[in-house]
Amino acid sequence: MSSEPVPQWGRVSSSREEKGTHMSSFWSLPVKEKFTVAGNWIYKNTLKKPVDLASMFTQVTPWERKIPNRVFMTWKDTRFSPLHALQLKQFRNRNRDFSFEFFDDKRMNDWMETNFAGHPILEVFHYITVMAAKVDVWRYCILYKEGGVYCDIDSSLTLPLRELLKDDPSEMLSYEGNLWKDNLLVGTHADPGLFWTQPGPNSARLLDLPDHLFLTWFLCFAPGNPILREYIDLLSLHFPFFRDRVFDSVLAGSTHATGPVALTQAVWKSLEKTPNRPGQFGIDFRGHGQYKSYGSEDRLEPGGGYMHLGNMTLGGRRG
Repeated sequence: MSSEPVPQWGRVSSSREEKGTHMSSFWSLPVKEKFTVAGNWIYKNTLKKPVDLASMFTQVTPWERKIPNRVFMTWKDTRFSPLHALQLKQFRNRNRDFSFEFFDDKRMNDWMETNFAGHPILEVFHYITVMAAKVDVWRYCILYKEGGVYCDIDSSLTLPLRELLKDDPSEMLSYEGNLWKDNLLVGTHADPGLFWTQPGPNSARLLDLPDHLFLTWFLCFAPGNPILREYIDLLSLHFPFFRDRVFDSVLAGSTHATGPVALTQAVWKSLEKTPNRPGQFGIDFRGHGQYKSYGSEDRLEPGGGYMHLGNMTLGGRRG
C-alpha cells in the first residue's frame, strides 16, 4: 500500500485510450526520466527469458551495529523477468556490504515452525492463505528474532542501506502518503477492544508525521525491537476477530489484520511505553523508496495478486 505506486511504463496497453494516456504522461516527464522509461520499455519488450538470481543471495561478514546488515526477501523462486531482475541486481549491487537471504514458501514455513513453535502467532500464520498477508506475519517474526532489513520482492531503495542506517538506530520507520484517518475502520475491519481510534499523546510528540500510516514493504529493525513485539502480540490477540470474517475487500481486511494499519497500531501502543523517539525517514524514505520496481508486475499471472479479491476470509474461504 502506497500513496504513489510507480507507473508501469512499458506495459502493453489494452486499449487505444490507455495508450493515449500513457503517451501523454510520457511526454510530460523530465528528459532524464524519458530516457529511463524508454530504456525500460525496450528492455522489457526485447528480452523475455527469465533470469535466475539465486547467485545474488550471498553472505558477508556481520557488522557490529544494532540492525544487522542482512536483507530478507521472499517469493516462489529466484527466477524473474529480465527487467525485474535488472532492478533487483541494481539493489543488490548498491548494498554489497549486506547479506541477502532468500526464502521460498517452504523455507518460510519451516522457519516459522522452528522459531515460533507453541506461540499463538504460528496458528495465525498457518490460517492465512492470502500470501501477501501470510508474508506480513513472517516478516515481522523474522525481524523480531533475527533483526535486519525486509524488502518486498517488487520494491527497492535507491539510497544505500549503510547511509540509511548510519546513525545506528534500533529501527528505521517510513511513512505512506496515506492518512490513517482515511483508512482506519474500527468495528467492521478491526476489533474496537484492541484497536485505537487515534494515536496516544506520545505519538503526537515523538512522531514526525503522526497523521500518516507506516509503510510495510521495506522494514528495518534490531532483533527484539519492542514495536515488533507489540505487533506480534496485537496480531495474536486480534486473530479471533478476523479469523472467519468475510471481507468485502481482502485488501482492506489484510491492511487491518497484518498490514499498515496493524503496524501503525503497534507503533502507537509501543510509544506509550517509552520516552524514546523512534528512527524515522519521511514518506517513502524521502523519495528513495521504490514501492513497485519496473518490470515487477511480470511476476504475477494475468489476474493475479490479491488487491482485486473480495467476499472472502483471509483464510481463503468464500463468503
